Amino acid sequence: MDIVSLIPSPDAIPVHWLWLQLPLTVTTFLHLVAMNVVLGLACIGLSIAVKGDAGQFPLRDSIARTFPFTIAFAINFGVAPLLFVQALYGQFFYTSSILMGSYWLAIVPLLMVSYVAAYIAYFSNDGYGRGPLFIGIAAGALLVIAFLFSNNISLMQMPISWGRYFDDRNGWLLNIADPSLVPRYLHFVASGLAMGGLAIAVFFEIRQRRGDTGGGSWIRYGCQWFSLATIVNFGIGVWFFGSLPLATHDPSTLIGSMFLLLLAGSVVTTIKALVNAQSYRVAPTVAWALATVFLMTLDRDLLRIATLKPYFRLGDLPVASQYSPLALFLLVLVGAGLLIRWMLLTVWRRDKEVRS
Repeated sequence: MDIVSLIPSPDAIPVHWLWLQLPLTVTTFLHLVAMNVVLGLACIGLSIAVKGDAGQFPLRDSIARTFPFTIAFAINFGVAPLLFVQALYGQFFYTSSILMGSYWLAIVPLLMVSYVAAYIAYFSNDGYGRGPLFIGIAAGALLVIAFLFSNNISLMQMPISWGRYFDDRNGWLLNIADPSLVPRYLHFVASGLAMGGLAIAVFFEIRQRRGDTGGGSWIRYGCQWFSLATIVNFGIGVWFFGSLPLATHDPSTLIGSMFLLLLAGSVVTTIKALVNAQSYRVAPTVAWALATVFLMTLDRDLLRIATLKPYFRLGDLPVASQYSPLALFLLVLVGAGLLIRWMLLTVWRRDKEVRS
């Protein structure tokens, strides 16, 4: 079967592809940070509920109170990168979404379930009510969504697997045969646990700087989660790297050498973050952790380019010059950023007034 014949023709884009790739990278980075925090907090909250340690119930309830807001941020930050992926890789992304269409359509109700569960947990965080159950439901829904996204990325980047559609045309395809699927998914989950722990440390570090003297133990708790999850993720990362096709990281190619260079940089920044986390120095840990996520986001882009290189190059995209849509988007993006900043500052001041 000629796989290339299954790939739809790309649509024209309004500007040079670099103008779309840059915001794709930036917005993907923001979404990954937000989604990692949400997933990590959900799993940590669930682990506290399962252990039943009454001493950790206040932290579990604090996590429940943040759920509705953090999930909303993660979802909204995910819209922009989804649009840019569709603009640059629509012929691959739309096809993979259709091949797993039954699962893909389930993401919306799963998001609704996680959102509703988050609000129920928010209003039920009395330590002995239904809060823990709904934290678990939200965490479970988010874990399933993460797997479905990982599967879509796998299908999108492996057109050679599309021929299975002729054996199953009902939209139930999972790319289980991809050796990188499971480590890709676990790599994201472990990153979520690390960032969730770091978010706990940041929250109580801020409270401590504002005069709360009881947050030291929670700062250590969050840093310990970050450290343990990051160490485990090193092993998963090695597994993930070993499962990738050699062509994606061939040092004799420009893309491969850039991929390896960024990967080496991310290892250095991860070690820096770990060293600071072991000393419970929250601010530098955050800085190095964010640098790691950004470098991994760049590597993610290079991996997609290298994987699709036999079938497609971004430079081949037809361009129908039309700059006003991009200008309008950037204007709205800046306005949205300012609005989010105002909203966060308003919540911050209100919370400070309540605590004082």
